[in-house]
Amino acid sequence: MSEPARVAHALLRAASAFCAALVRRPPEVALVQAPEAPRPSLSAGLRPAAGVENRCPVCGARFRGSRICSRCGADLAPLMLLTVKAWQLRQAARQALDAGDVRLALALATEAQGTQNTDSGEALRLLGAWLALQARK
Repeated sequence: MSEPARVAHALLRAASAFCAALVRRPPEVALVQAPEAPRPSLSAGLRPAAGVENRCPVCGARFRGSRICSRCGADLAPLMLLTVKAWQLRQAARQALDAGDVRLALALATEAQGTQNTDSGEALRLLGAWLALQARK
């Protein structure tokens, strides 16, 4: 797939995910939350992001929701914390987009991708970059 087609595809996926999030958002939720919103429990961020299957970095066993790998006994808490952090950053980026703060959204999405690279996170980052470029015109 050519680079422009890949970017267009990612933008379309990001816009679709963004619109779906807007539809699912309860009306009583504030439009803007600070990135330092209350942290969800560790188990809340354990659901794999779209297209990401978390595996033990030591033995490759599938993640089963435990802090200790069921196969090799490795401590997975640091990996779990990074997953939660990336999820929080992506959520904050979506909220910044919702509030119209494109620069903040792009910065948060870029940081989320640096923490945990996901397809949906890349689509969100590309959407933020495209919107930032459009805002300059």
